Amino acid sequence: MSMTDSLITLPFNHATNFTELANNCERFTDALVDCEQRAHKMALYGRLYACLNLLQPTLLDPVPVALKASLTVNELPSRVPAFEPECDQLGRYCQEITQILMNGSLPRQSEIVMEDLLCELVSYFADTLKAPRWLQTDEGTITIG
Repeated sequence: MSMTDSLITLPFNHATNFTELANNCERFTDALVDCEQRAHKMALYGRLYACLNLLQPTLLDPVPVALKASLTVNELPSRVPAFEPECDQLGRYCQEITQILMNGSLPRQSEIVMEDLLCELVSYFADTLKAPRWLQTDEGTITIG
């Protein structure tokens, strides 16, 4: 059994905790990157969609007591999750979503979600393009970041 096959049959349900569902989502997307068989790719998309559907209604719920210990640290992590695509990649995301919306083939509810995503991405894209890149100091101009 291939890794893709094992992911396609990976069991999860409404009782699976959100951290495991998040891990599953990552596993599915990691496998999608290397997947070349259309049927397997569609199955992985389906599994990802199922996990996301299970996660969505619980995202604003309090963290269950049983998971608090696994989400507690003694020191702040050196890295926190951040969305930091390269500028050209972010621009491409915006172009592709715009193209999908221009095609007019999405159901209305999906169109609303994609428009919201496009607005957020374009705003972030514009902010990154217009962000200061240099800082003037007494010692001269230095590059930010």
